[in-house]
Amino acid sequence: MELNQSNNINYLSSGQGTPLYLIHGFPDCAENFKHQINFFAERGFKVIVPYLPGYHENDDELDTYQTLRIAEVLIDFIESVSGKEKIFLYGHDWGAPIAYGIAQLRPDLIDKFSSASVPHGINVQSAFLTNGDQQRMSWYMFFFQLPIAEVAVPMNDYEFIHRLWREWSPDLKEYKDYSEKVVSVLGKPNVLSKALAYYRSTFQESLQLDRINQKSLELLSSKILPACLYFHGKNDGCIDYKLSSGMEEYFEDLEIKILENCGHFLHIEKPDEFNEELLNFFTNS
Repeated sequence: MELNQSNNINYLSSGQGTPLYLIHGFPDCAENFKHQINFFAERGFKVIVPYLPGYHENDDELDTYQTLRIAEVLIDFIESVSGKEKIFLYGHDWGAPIAYGIAQLRPDLIDKFSSASVPHGINVQSAFLTNGDQQRMSWYMFFFQLPIAEVAVPMNDYEFIHRLWREWSPDLKEYKDYSEKVVSVLGKPNVLSKALAYYRSTFQESLQLDRINQKSLELLSSKILPACLYFHGKNDGCIDYKLSSGMEEYFEDLEIKILENCGHFLHIEKPDEFNEELLNFFTNS
């Protein structure tokens, strides 16, 4: 596995063949895709795992961290690495809405893609306003709007991050093998504030771009064209799996898989089942 940089994005890569991009979320990092990197690199894929913009200490600050803006940045990155070659794509957590954005803005770049743990469509957006259970699960998003978050998250050796892993993936007993890697990333200079900026740019109008907001409104009325396989863990403590209901109306071709006895970080909790499902989806016409 090599660390590289292209178009100001730092990324891990392994293997040769068809490009497969894996996009992580929060609180996560590129290194935690190790099960997928090894599996797909051994099966004819060139696996490319970018650090989300802001998750590397040398990253420049962006004008906004709205997911559609991140999608634009990653489209430029993808073209800098793979040119016009069609790619496969998987996005988890923040990586999911970013993947939806890439698929909406540049469907010509994608052969097939997969997303997990954050559904697409009005159900998720309305849940933050009307669903008390989801509001309680999403408490951390609202806490992140406060300046005190930068002080509170690192306290007690980043126990805040470890707790999120325990609550979001209650079936994952060896969670610290992965949450410690996240802490090593967030603990680098200037990274935590940029990671929190994703949440702040979602809710605070002053951190948003009018151009991105307008583009997002335009995309609401169009279906996502590339075929998509969506995963969600039934025991997800971050986003209720039931919010994936009704996603089909936003896609031309969507398959949904709900994994039993599994939480938020499903590609880590059930790597064998997940990898085989994803491989079958990518390779079967």
